[in-house]
Amino acid sequence: MTVLDLPRPRVPTVARPLRIALAGCGVVGGGVLNRLVVDRRFHLVGVLVRDRARPRDPAPPAALIVTDPAALLAREPDVLIDALSDPSTGLALTRAALARGIHVVTANKQAVVEDLFPLARQAHRAGVSLRISACVGGGAPMIETVRSARAHAPIVALEAVLNGTVNFLLNRLAEGVDFDAAVAEAQDLGLAEADPSADLSGRDAAAKLAILAAEAFGPQGPRPSVVQALTAAVTGGGRRRQLARAAPDVATVRLGVVDHDPLFADLPGAGNALRVVCADGRTFTCTGLGAGREPTADSVMGDLEALVAEWAGAKR
Repeated sequence: MTVLDLPRPRVPTVARPLRIALAGCGVVGGGVLNRLVVDRRFHLVGVLVRDRARPRDPAPPAALIVTDPAALLAREPDVLIDALSDPSTGLALTRAALARGIHVVTANKQAVVEDLFPLARQAHRAGVSLRISACVGGGAPMIETVRSARAHAPIVALEAVLNGTVNFLLNRLAEGVDFDAAVAEAQDLGLAEADPSADLSGRDAAAKLAILAAEAFGPQGPRPSVVQALTAAVTGGGRRRQLARAAPDVATVRLGVVDHDPLFADLPGAGNALRVVCADGRTFTCTGLGAGREPTADSVMGDLEALVAEWAGAKR
C-alpha cells in the first residue's frame, strides 16, 4: 500500500454540486474560498475558523462560519479541504472526515506527514480519496512528477528547493538586503507567516521532503534531518539555496551553493524546483512558485479538479 493507491470515489445518487467544507480561511484558505464561491460545480457548506470576529479578506458569509470542527463535519460535506495552519486540529479533522466517508484535499503538510500511510490506508478502507498535492510545491507539480518518475523506473535520488519563502529570502540577501528587512518584505507580500520559524528552521522543507520521500521510496523511506537553518548569520559567496535531498537511506535539508546548477541557481523569487533521478539515469524535473496564496490555492483546486474528474468518470 502506498499513497499512490487511490480508490474509485463514491458518487452521489443524483447529479448535484459537490458539497465542500473549508477548514481555514487564512492565506491559502482565502485563496480557495475565492475560487469556490464562483464555481457552480461546488456548494460551500461551511468554513472553519478559530476566531469568528477576526477580519478576513475575503470574508466568508457569516452563515457559513463555524468554530467547532465537529460542527463543520455535521454539515455533511462530500469533500473536506484542510487549509489550516494548525497540524493537530488538521490531523484530527482529517481522521474524522475519512471515518465518515468524506474525501479530503489537504494543504496541511504538518498534519499528514507523520501519519501519511495510516491515513492513506484509512481512506482506502473508507472508499474515499486523500489528496495531498497541495502539501508540497505550491504551484509546482512535485508529487505528480515523483509519481511519473516512479512509474518509469525505481527512483534513486531526489533534490529540491521546497520552500518558496526561503528561496525569496536568499535571493534578496544575495542582492544585499538586510535579513530582517527581507523577512518583513516576505511577510508584506504574503510569502511568510507572522511567525516564519517553520520556514527559517527548515521544518517546513523537511516535512515536504518527507512526503516526497514517501512517494519515492514507500513506508521505508528515510526521515529527513535539518542540518542548517537560515539565520542572519548565514553569509558567504555564491548563489545559495536551501537544498532538500533524499536517497533511499538518507534525507537532509541544508544550505548549499548551487552556482553551477541552473535548475536551482536561476530560480527566481519564491520559486521551487525538483529533480528526480531514476535508476536508469533518466531525470524528471519541475519548477513553479512555491509560496503565496495563489500558487497553493491553484494546487488545492487542482486536487479538487482531479476528484471531480474521477467522480464524473465513476458515474458513467
